[in-house]
Amino acid sequence: MISIIHPSRSRPEKSWQTISRWIENAFSPDEVQLIVSVDIDDTRLNEYKDIYDDRVLKVNSNKSSVEAINKAAALSGGDILIVVSDDTESIEDWDAKILDEVEGKTDWILKTQDGIQNYIITFPIMDRAYFNRAGYIYHPDFDHMFCDTYMSCVADINRRRITSQLIFPHNNDSIKDDLRKRTDATWKQGEETFIRLMKQFTPEERSRIQDPSMRNWLRNKGVR
Repeated sequence: MISIIHPSRSRPEKSWQTISRWIENAFSPDEVQLIVSVDIDDTRLNEYKDIYDDRVLKVNSNKSSVEAINKAAALSGGDILIVVSDDTESIEDWDAKILDEVEGKTDWILKTQDGIQNYIITFPIMDRAYFNRAGYIYHPDFDHMFCDTYMSCVADINRRRITSQLIFPHNNDSIKDDLRKRTDATWKQGEETFIRLMKQFTPEERSRIQDPSMRNWLRNKGVR
């Protein structure tokens, strides 16, 4: 089974459009678990409740999108966990294609192509063993920004990254609203957290980061 973790806030219609598209494009929709994670203080919470039943909708007091994702992941039962945002496009038979990419492998995180980022994993796909390694999708010290950058570096440090040529387009600038402003405001917190956490690794561990520009960026920030 594959668990889709979908964090959402104040976008019930967009959430439903996203989830519907992923289920419609699945090769084996009956083997897909849905978890929609929303905030208890969301002013549009009742609209989510009109769309999803309690088996799918999980409501929590979340201080950040990272917390919403991690709480949902803790409830998941799939052998594979993926985090689907509103701006990540699905492809036909996406589940079967992911399974083909990782057949016979264990303890992995998959880097697909999004048309934007060559290095950073913007669309988390990992197996249960990799998730259990840390017990979270994104490091809980992050609010939003840089959480995927840290995850990408750790995937290299742990030598568990699998690079795939599957393309899941990431429409990064397609939605501009109050939620986008809220997440963009976490840049400073994310950068400071990323630098602090990366300093906890040894120079040898950081040398495993595959992207030279990322290694240079860290050195310029005093992570040596």
